[in-house]
Amino acid sequence: MTILALDSTSVTASVAISENGVVLAENFINNGLTHSQTLMPMVEKTLTESGKALKDIDIFAITNGPGSFTGVRIGIASIKGMADALNKKCFAVSTLEAIAEPLKNEDCTACAVMDARCNQVYTAIFENGKRLCEDKAVLIDELGEELKNYNKTVVFIGDGAELCYNKLSETLESVKLSDENIRYVHASSICRLAEEKLNNGEETTESSNLVPFYLRVPQAERELNNKKSLKKENIK
Repeated sequence: MTILALDSTSVTASVAISENGVVLAENFINNGLTHSQTLMPMVEKTLTESGKALKDIDIFAITNGPGSFTGVRIGIASIKGMADALNKKCFAVSTLEAIAEPLKNEDCTACAVMDARCNQVYTAIFENGKRLCEDKAVLIDELGEELKNYNKTVVFIGDGAELCYNKLSETLESVKLSDENIRYVHASSICRLAEEKLNNGEETTESSNLVPFYLRVPQAERELNNKKSLKKENIK
C-alpha cells in the first residue's frame, strides 16, 4: 500500500509518501508562506525523492481538521484534485490525532492543542495512542480543569502547546512541553495512522465525499450572522 499524506491545517505544511509502513520521503516547512504557494511544489519534490509517480499512489490521506479554515480547505482541495484525476481513494485523519501520534508510545497523557484564538484551543487527549475524548474547542482554563483528572504527566503538543504550558503549568502538578521537533503535524504521522486504521478495517472514501471537519463556524460566516442579527434588531 502506497500512501501520499498531506497536512496544511496550521501554520506549517507537510507532505510524505510511505509504502507498506515505510516512509520513503517527507518534506516539512514552517516558513510563513501561504499553503497555496507551497503545497503542490512540496508534493512534486516528495514524489521525486521517493522515486514514485503520482499514478503509483494507492491512497491519498489528509488531515481534514480542525484547524485554520483556509488551510483545511486548501489541503482538501489539493488531495481531492489528485485523487479525482486518478480515480483513487482518500482517507481523512483528525489533525489532533496526527499531532499526538509521536507520543503514542510514551507513558504520558498526550494533550494535542491547536491555538483557536480568543483564549480557546482545539484539543483532544490521548494515552498510549488511545483517544480519551472527542475533538473539541474549549477555553484554556476549562482544559486546565479537565486535565486535573488525569494522573500521568501531561505533555502538551501542537501549535498551542507553549500557550497552554505557559498558562497552566502552575496549576497542574505534572506537565511539560513536547520536544519542538515533534510539536507540529508531520505527514509521516498521517501515513502511519492511515495505514493502521485501514489495516484495522476502517474504510476509504471517495474524493467527492471528502469534507472539512470544523469545530467552530468560520469567521466569515460568524461575521455574516452577526450582521444579520444586528439588522433584525434594528428593524425591531
